[in-house]
Amino acid sequence: MIQASVPGIGAGSVGGRVDFTPLLQNQRSALLLSNGVVYIAWASFGDVGEYRGWVMGYNAVTLAQVSVFNDTPNGSQGGIWQSAGGLSTDGSGNIYLITGNGTFDVNTGGVDYGDSFLRMTSTLSVTDYFTPDNQLTLDDDDLDLGSSAGLILPKQSGSYPDEITGADKQGTICLVDRDNMGKFKSGSNNVIQRITGSAEGYFSSPAYFDNAVYYSGQGDYLDRYTLTKGALSTTPASKSPFTLAAGGTPSISANGSANGIVWVVDATSTTGTTAVLHAYKASNVSELLYNSQQNATRHTLGRGIRSSVPTVANGKVNVGSKSGSTDSLYIYGLLQ
Repeated sequence: MIQASVPGIGAGSVGGRVDFTPLLQNQRSALLLSNGVVYIAWASFGDVGEYRGWVMGYNAVTLAQVSVFNDTPNGSQGGIWQSAGGLSTDGSGNIYLITGNGTFDVNTGGVDYGDSFLRMTSTLSVTDYFTPDNQLTLDDDDLDLGSSAGLILPKQSGSYPDEITGADKQGTICLVDRDNMGKFKSGSNNVIQRITGSAEGYFSSPAYFDNAVYYSGQGDYLDRYTLTKGALSTTPASKSPFTLAAGGTPSISANGSANGIVWVVDATSTTGTTAVLHAYKASNVSELLYNSQQNATRHTLGRGIRSSVPTVANGKVNVGSKSGSTDSLYIYGLLQ
């Protein structure tokens, strides 16, 4: 049984405690395995009821619960969904996540972290955070900050060697210093960069390859932003020739730093209910290398599944999809 309880006086609390309520909580984020602990995060079923953002850690061998965190114990909401992306971790074992809409009062001595980047210990104690100055607007207008997972970048040569990036439903890309995340300041944002990206917002997570970060906004192109001395280009260096109706989380395949290919699924493409797998040249995503509609009789995917991520392994690209009412796995590779 998955169960937990933390001190709290928020909506639905009883006797100064907030209990995990499976009826209200939806486990949308991918799992994270770090240092022998499996971390699971929860958000809501369609924003129904007095849900909250929860994270729980379980020993990967014994399955014993070893840690619990709730991001709005004295408030409500704050779901951790990240467009199905998992929590992130760095080489020191710190855990990172981005919360959605919900109560925020840490700046006034509270314990609620709606619409925030969080850095946590392996035992899920918060050690730093960043919350944008327009948090109240994000919350009021359902513009979750945490609509993507946080991408931890390789060590940078500039003033900020340790960075994390993520984007929100408003279409803003944030680049945050992991060593000093910036907390909350009314009227300004103490972060490395905030870039105006996709007009329809982000419902997917970014990817990194060879000094570039790839973002795909809803109803927008796959964008390649270059990364120089720890700073992102303020506009994309290249864009894909096709838009993606729902956006998509890309995957990268390469031979070291050569022959990079960006794979991304358009889960709700203009061909009706059929998803499309795209492959772009990583150094210039305006160059299409392949898509699954080029040989529609043999390569066509089934119905798209939102947040489906291409998984590249052993020379093959694996894509989850649906054929009618059947869940399917499509496997693409070179014919022998």
